[in-house]
Amino acid sequence: MMSSGVCDRHAVRAVLSMMIIALVIGCANPFSPPDVGPTGGSPIKPLDSPENVLENLQYAYEQRDFDVYEELLDEDFRFVYFDPEQIEGIETVIVPRDGPSGDLERTRRLFRVFDEIRLPVFDTVASSFDTTVSPPLPQRRVAFQLTVRDLDGDFDFESYEATGDALFTFRQSATDRLWRIVRWEDLSNQ
Repeated sequence: MMSSGVCDRHAVRAVLSMMIIALVIGCANPFSPPDVGPTGGSPIKPLDSPENVLENLQYAYEQRDFDVYEELLDEDFRFVYFDPEQIEGIETVIVPRDGPSGDLERTRRLFRVFDEIRLPVFDTVASSFDTTVSPPLPQRRVAFQLTVRDLDGDFDFESYEATGDALFTFRQSATDRLWRIVRWEDLSNQ
């Protein structure tokens, strides 16, 4: 038989071990998204090149990860598309990053409405520079195929597909040295 002092030490050790395990598990939040940037978790790539930004963009769309998406956009970001249904011909529409009708809010709604977002085709087809600014900014022309579907019927099982090209312009931040998208031009209606 064990003495009561030995049992007490084992009980104290067991309780301490359980408290340490609970503390360690309690510090990890399984609902918290991974950090983005140079120390970001897999499969998110560091924002140290335009190519990695594009890979993270595809990830953000397919995983509907708004936090990752938001980190990819420069503070001066603009989304540009052409509306061919205007009465007086094609009109260029410029959507700012922020605001109630800004790109972030539109993307937040897109991620909320559609249960499945796929970019099975998202390939860089050309690299160039925007030389209208100084210093010139890197650009990537990307061929894409985007499919969005409401799988649970919250929005009448809507689904849409878009194919075309997009031109992304990138800028490296002077503060954190990370690359971000400063302009996204949808060329699919041109």
